[in-house]
Amino acid sequence: MAFLQNHEADVTVVAVRPWGLEVESREGTRGLIDNTKDPEWPSGDRSDIVGRRLHVVVLDDRRDPVRLSALDVDLKIARGLRGVAEG
Repeated sequence: MAFLQNHEADVTVVAVRPWGLEVESREGTRGLIDNTKDPEWPSGDRSDIVGRRLHVVVLDDRRDPVRLSALDVDLKIARGLRGVAEG
């Protein structure tokens, strides 16, 4: 599955890095959730999050890895943008 700009996806956290969370879609596509786009950051040791599923939105599908957000505000903004584009 290719991540598409402003679209939502479910991903699994595969690694914790100092700058954010590495995630993977069910199909194996990799992405990154920057710390500032993780609603639970900073909460100390995040190693327990590996393996957890998150619902995210694609912020930038041109970067490698794709940039994602798990923030509710970004999900709402993307839904509005998709509504305008699809309407």
